[in-house]
Amino acid sequence: MKLIIDLDKINNHEKEMRLLKSLKLMEIKFQLNEEPQSIIAYNEDLEAGNDDIEQMRFISAEDLKMEAQKW
Repeated sequence: MKLIIDLDKINNHEKEMRLLKSLKLMEIKFQLNEEPQSIIAYNEDLEAGNDDIEQMRFISAEDLKMEAQKW
């Protein structure tokens, strides 16, 4: 899954660049414009998500809230 980023809503070039650099450093996939996802890509995302769940590679909502409080 990729994040879709609408740079028009940021209104600050420096913040845009920091955001994009941060995402690249964290190796988070993103796209800058919104395009419809193909059915094949959608199904691949679903399968990848199911694989993550089956392999217990996820964080619970409670754990995420506790982690976010540290930020």
